Amino acid sequence: MPGRIFISYRRQDASDCAGRLYDRLAERFGQARVFMDVDTIELGVDFAEVVTQAVGTCEVLLAVIGPHWLSATGRDGRRRLDDPDDLVRLEVQAALDRNVRVIPVLVGDTEMPQRGELPESLGGLVLRNGLTVRHRNFGHDVAPLVEAIERMVAPDLPVVEPGGLLEDGPDADLDVPDPKRVLWHPAVVWAVAFSPDGRLLATASDDSTARLWEVASGQERARLAHDERVYGVAFSPDGRLLATGSYNGAARLWEVASGEERARLAHDDEVHEVAFSPDGRLLATASVDTTVRLWEVASGQEHARLAHKGGVYGVSFSPDGGSLATASDGAAQLWEVASRKQRARLAHDGVTAVAFSPDGRLLATASVDDSTARLWEVASGQERGRLAHDREVYGVVFSPDGRLLATASWDSTARLWNVTSGQERGRLAHDSGVHGVAFSPDGRLLATASWDSTARLWEVLR
Repeated sequence: MPGRIFISYRRQDASDCAGRLYDRLAERFGQARVFMDVDTIELGVDFAEVVTQAVGTCEVLLAVIGPHWLSATGRDGRRRLDDPDDLVRLEVQAALDRNVRVIPVLVGDTEMPQRGELPESLGGLVLRNGLTVRHRNFGHDVAPLVEAIERMVAPDLPVVEPGGLLEDGPDADLDVPDPKRVLWHPAVVWAVAFSPDGRLLATASDDSTARLWEVASGQERARLAHDERVYGVAFSPDGRLLATGSYNGAARLWEVASGEERARLAHDDEVHEVAFSPDGRLLATASVDTTVRLWEVASGQEHARLAHKGGVYGVSFSPDGGSLATASDGAAQLWEVASRKQRARLAHDGVTAVAFSPDGRLLATASVDDSTARLWEVASGQERGRLAHDREVYGVVFSPDGRLLATASWDSTARLWNVTSGQERGRLAHDSGVHGVAFSPDGRLLATASWDSTARLWEVLR
């Protein structure tokens, strides 16, 4: 069968991660296309022969490398990789010899092996670009891998149809416009944010910068350099400050006029989203370190810490500033800002983004697990409706008048929905997955951030 995917791993080293990868890939491409020894090798056959033949028929091999992949030893105390008959060595070596695409998948904090640590026959592995997958960030980390594999092995595979739309709007009524402006980065763009006056757009990118653009002309006005990729951006309510969240475990405050860094707010792991309170006195930061932290903007001092069980990927203040919504632990959680107590938990697996409606009565959540955005009544905690994409949903935002909801998805679209009816009103196409969305203050423009290395500006037609 063409387009097969081979998962190579050590059972004692990374079986959990390999199993989750298998489940995700089998769901997307079908079990027949994914080869993993535990489930696909029949009893009594020559394991090494089958594995070698299977690798030769695959188009991509995922080398799952955990903390003991290099150091694992056999019964004789010899390092397994030094044994020419070691099955993991045979798998990777066969893929390299046959020019099969090899993608290293590094588990947790595992680092890429150095050439001197590998047998000579595996030396080519160090030249292969890989990615890191963490247990608490699994859905987020695996999404680009699945998308890359789709481009490599199965560009014509049928997409599994989504379900659960509130109400299907007729395709003839959909608005499918061209972008008004395209803003380029040399790498993935994760997030976008308009300044309060609508004149500037901030973008956050994998190229280790946040950038400020003039909306009217599309000209780059400033470039704010970071040490690592930038995930989140947000303007203060008065437009004087820009907050950024970064892979290096810090949020930063910048003066918009001068581009000078004003403060650095430390977390213990990646900061994925930042949000100012409506009065501008507090900044909320969401981190993979399992906390949301509230900071006093004037002093840069930590004001409060909200603990979660897993990584936090989204955060949003209610319009009155009294509540805070966070995305973590398979739910959107509502907190009272003053008391720092949890008020409600809205169960939605794989939630990565949250947004309040302008009147504060609704909360929108985005999920990478079920490919939906959902609407919830804040007062009662009741689910009001579901909006389905073809792939993972990463971003949600309400229009300033509350009539529309914009969603961002790995199906390479941002979509506009009527909040009252749930009908899809517009579809905005990118060349790759869309991660972030933001409305201009007057609601006339929508900005989108994408893995295709662009931020795009679209006119919102009513």
